[in-house]
Amino acid sequence: MKFPFILALDIFTVLQKVYGDSDAGCEQKTERNQCCVFPFTYHGEQHHTCTTGGPSNLHWCATTANYDRDGQWDICTGVKCYICTSDESWSDCESHQQSHHCPYSYDECLTLSKEEGSTNTTRLFQKRCTSNKLCAAHNPTCEGPDVIKCDFSCCMGDLCNTASSYEQLGSFGPLIFAACVYFMYI
Repeated sequence: MKFPFILALDIFTVLQKVYGDSDAGCEQKTERNQCCVFPFTYHGEQHHTCTTGGPSNLHWCATTANYDRDGQWDICTGVKCYICTSDESWSDCESHQQSHHCPYSYDECLTLSKEEGSTNTTRLFQKRCTSNKLCAAHNPTCEGPDVIKCDFSCCMGDLCNTASSYEQLGSFGPLIFAACVYFMYI
């Protein structure tokens, strides 16, 4: 008999295959939620990543295999993160969080809580887009003589800075939990 956890992972894998992943096969998303087509032809050259110049000074890609012929393009986006800010609590921040396509150069999501002030303490709870450079062990957001406490974590992947791992499982979460409980008692 398989362990309950392994069986639950098997069930989750099957459900993903049955219901599919709408982003499967899409290497790079655009602002209009289209997929970039790589490689694409621009000025007779093949491009395998987003590029600058041409129709935009921002990073862009063709949404067909041949930009020269079709002229179809869009702005490339970075990772998709939850964004919110509060000076009260995580609950307050998460009550108005929104998912956001980050600019192309942002490849990670940040979760930050910070307290500062020598006389009056201010608090900051924030989720936002960031880059790998700012996610090193030393985060410049946490610098300053008045910083009392500063915790941050960075993650890679769309919507990875969610409130809990339960939310990441989406509608499959309760099913996986029920399968684990069921097989624990068999």
